[in-house]
Amino acid sequence: MPSIMEKNRGERLILLYQHLPKGEKNAKTLSELLTSFNPTGEKTQSRAKLLEQDLLSLYSLFGDNSICRMPAWEEGSIAGKTPKYYLHPNFTLDSFDNENLFFWEMLDKFTANYLPKDIHNTLTAKIANVKNHQNLQYQISQLGQWKNHLFTIPSLLQAPKYDEHILKTIHQAIIDGKRLEISYLAKWANEPVTRWVYPRGLIFIDNMIYLTAFYKVEESISTPEKVYLDANRNYAIIRIQSVQILEEPIPNWVNDLSLEELSRKGMLETHLTQRGKPIILRLKINHIAAQHLTERPLSNDQTLEKLDEKNLLLTATVMNTVRLEDWLISMSHMSEVLEPVKLREMIIDRLTHGLNQYTK
Repeated sequence: MPSIMEKNRGERLILLYQHLPKGEKNAKTLSELLTSFNPTGEKTQSRAKLLEQDLLSLYSLFGDNSICRMPAWEEGSIAGKTPKYYLHPNFTLDSFDNENLFFWEMLDKFTANYLPKDIHNTLTAKIANVKNHQNLQYQISQLGQWKNHLFTIPSLLQAPKYDEHILKTIHQAIIDGKRLEISYLAKWANEPVTRWVYPRGLIFIDNMIYLTAFYKVEESISTPEKVYLDANRNYAIIRIQSVQILEEPIPNWVNDLSLEELSRKGMLETHLTQRGKPIILRLKINHIAAQHLTERPLSNDQTLEKLDEKNLLLTATVMNTVRLEDWLISMSHMSEVLEPVKLREMIIDRLTHGLNQYTK
C-alpha cells in the first residue's frame, strides 16, 4: 500500500475511509494504522498526529456510526487506555442519517411526477441502496416508522407526460449556461413557432412545469431593468415540441435576475394587472369561508371584520393572478368580490358564461 499520509488532505481522507479496518474486532491503534498507512516510517510523530486529526475530521463529518473509537470519542483521553479505531460495519459514503433519509423519501414522493424518469430512477435507486445498508437502524427509528403514516393525495388533474429528452436538454442548457432554440405550440395555436431564448430556470405551479427564459436584449450600463424584465417569458414544458442547445452563452444580466427576484416582481405566473403590483381585495364571505380563510389566510395582512349577521368582510393584499381568479370562482358560492371593481366584473362575466353552459 502506498503511503497514504503523503497525500493531500482530500485524497487522504478518502483513502482512509477506504482502508480503515471494519468492525470492532478489527480495531487498530494509531501505531498499527501507521504501519500500514505510513510504511516508509518517515516523520512518524508528526504523521501520527496528522492521522489522529484526520480520523477526528471523518468522525466530525459523518457522525457516531462512521469512524468509531474505543474508548468512545466523547470520553476523550483516558489514562492507561490506548485508543483503537475502526470503521462502523454499516457505514458507507452512500449512507444518510435518519433525518436525511426521511427527507429524500419525502422528496421522492413529492417529485415523482415532476422529475425526468432517469433522474427519478436514480433517486429511488439511491434510497434503496441506503436502506439496504441501514435498514434495521432506520426502520426502528421514529422517522422510519413515521413515513408509513404519511400519504400524499395527488392533484385532481394528473401531471402531464413530459418528453424526457426535452427536459434533459433544457436541464443541460441551464447548467451549461447556453442559449436554447425551442419550437413552441402555444395554447389554442394551430402551428408552433420558433423562439431563441436564454433559459433561467424551471417553475413548478401545481403539477405543471414551466421554463422561464428571456429574449435577447442589447446589454449596456444604461439599460433599465424594465427592459430586461419585459423580455421575460414563461413556457409550459408540455407545449415545447423540440429543443436544441446553441453555443451562445447566457449573458450576465440574465443570471443577475434570480428566480426569487423574478417571483417578487410578478414575472413567474400570469398576472391580470400590472406585473408585480398587488391589489387590495375586499371580499364578502360567509362564516364557512371565514373558517377556511382563518386557517389558510390569503396574505399576511389579511383582516376579517363583521359585515352583517351572516357575513364578514375580508381585506387582503394579494397579487391579481389567474390562480386568484380561479380560486374566487371556486369560492363563489360562499363569497362575493366587492373590490377591485374590474376583478368583480371579471368574476361576474365568468360566472355568467358558466351558468349559460347549464341553461342553454
